[in-house]
Amino acid sequence: MTTVEQLRARLSGPAPDHVRFTGPTIDIAGITPQELGSIWPLLHAARRDKMLRPLADEVFRQVAQSGIAPELDSATLAATLRAAANCGGWGFSLAQSLACLAGPPSEELVEALQPLLPDEARWVSGRRSLLASLSLTGAHDKLALLDLMVSGAFGTSLPAREHAALKQVGRRTLLALQASNEYSRDDVAARRWLEVAEALAEEPAYVAFARDALEEAADAAQRVQDGAVPYKSDGAFTTADAEVLGLAARVAGALDAPWYGDAIGRLLPAVCVAPTAAKTAPSQAVTIALGQAIEAVPTPESVAALRDAVRVVRHAGLEKKLSRNVKPAERGLAARPEVALRLGDIGLPPKQQRALLASFFDTALCRPFTLPYRDWRTRLLAGDVMADNARTLVWTAGAAFMLGDGDEPVDAAGRPVAVPDEAPVTLWHPVEADEAEREAWRARLVARELRQPVRQVFREFYLPRPDDVDACSQFAGYELSAVRLLGLARREGWILDNGTPARRFGDVRVKFDTSWSLYPGCGGTVTSAAIGFYRGRERLPVRDVPPRVLSEACRATDLLVSVSAVALERDERNEPYWQRLDVLVDQAGVDGLRRQVLQRLLHAQIAAGSVAIEGFHVHAGGRR
Repeated sequence: MTTVEQLRARLSGPAPDHVRFTGPTIDIAGITPQELGSIWPLLHAARRDKMLRPLADEVFRQVAQSGIAPELDSATLAATLRAAANCGGWGFSLAQSLACLAGPPSEELVEALQPLLPDEARWVSGRRSLLASLSLTGAHDKLALLDLMVSGAFGTSLPAREHAALKQVGRRTLLALQASNEYSRDDVAARRWLEVAEALAEEPAYVAFARDALEEAADAAQRVQDGAVPYKSDGAFTTADAEVLGLAARVAGALDAPWYGDAIGRLLPAVCVAPTAAKTAPSQAVTIALGQAIEAVPTPESVAALRDAVRVVRHAGLEKKLSRNVKPAERGLAARPEVALRLGDIGLPPKQQRALLASFFDTALCRPFTLPYRDWRTRLLAGDVMADNARTLVWTAGAAFMLGDGDEPVDAAGRPVAVPDEAPVTLWHPVEADEAEREAWRARLVARELRQPVRQVFREFYLPRPDDVDACSQFAGYELSAVRLLGLARREGWILDNGTPARRFGDVRVKFDTSWSLYPGCGGTVTSAAIGFYRGRERLPVRDVPPRVLSEACRATDLLVSVSAVALERDERNEPYWQRLDVLVDQAGVDGLRRQVLQRLLHAQIAAGSVAIEGFHVHAGGRR
């Protein structure tokens, strides 16, 4: 029998007597989308049977891993929806199933969709995803009813105008809207909303609406600030308006629209602070929505507006929320180098430019951007602040170089380096160099007294241990203060993923395991465990983790442990205590680099015997 025939026989035949008597695992390699589609309803129906559920889950796992998608006609999709409804919708993605529809929808499909729709009382609040599902299945009568409900609830205000614009979008955008409403982990949900913004950025009707909405909102907020409209706390916009403006800002940021900088620069600072001395705001909801939008899709102008808002806001809660958006937004610029390198063109004060560029370059060390050498020179030497930063950093284009006299590339010894115009240039990282090269660049910086915008040449770097196979255990076995750990982790961009601190480094998700699940506000101590690396749903072996990612993940974890550690856990292994204590003086870590810098700066005194560096102390003149 073929693979699909075996699966159909086991899924539709008599159920096994025990959950473990399901037979050997079936490998779906080689199955076609049409064959997979023919058994798709059976797979979803099997989730209702505890005897067949392991088989169905294994097939779904292989499907997700292989990336294959079933091809469904309208009748098969309708059968799938009925099976999902009978299972209560558990483990079912309507967006993924609708994406597999090949051919026009039918009345049967509309009827099968009905049990999966929310109650009519929730139609207005969930109008975006409902619009998507009704449009994709051809449920025109229900779509007309939704139009009436939205019009009755909002009249001609922003939400109603957004609804009209969304009715003109294409299939890809509708699928993205549907997926954004489905439950997922925080990092997956954020990625889905980014996909929505990128899809809407290609829809002319919505882009025109987004511009009108943001500019009109900026004008309205300015009228409140000027006193033309009486001020009322949280009275400038509704929460529904905030939801609309938040999405419009994400789309404008994703598009990097030329008008967005002016609109967000006028709107956010005006909507976050009262025109009087009151510690209130014209709209907390819009302020928070815009802060989240800037964090998700930053541009230089929007990050500058966010910093301005943090500076002027007087509401303590809003200041705290906006401050939390600043660092992730600045880190997000590194993922958009073509946008971030415009920092020198937007007229920011030099001090603000330096702060934003420092954050950008720091993140770029982990998520490196690449530019052809010709474009690199054009972009990074255009403005004074940008050029000053570029001259103090080490770059690589096959060979490492800095800009020397006349802004010509030279190596660590000052010798000229030939770099072709099309050679890809990226930031140099110490983990990718040998010790001799690292020492040479450190010597050049010290000799020329150069001050880098971020710690690059003297940056801490980390290599995996020989026994690190599935995870890094360099920072396991410490007792950590949960309060300190959570506070610092949140500030550094970590989130809680099912109680475990997690953070993204490029396309790799890093999880720092602890002895028990954490939650906001928890106290006491936890024991640190291993650092795991994931790409998508798959766990990465340590050998497959890019060196930069592993080093930066360990560096970030080192910071968490250094600040929040209160003790070493009792080690049950037969390992001498002093060996575990050696982690605290690791020559590649924070203390090791500080020791090396001091040895370099005080080398004359050390040679003369007047100064000595021992352990964590500098001894001089009988003092330490």
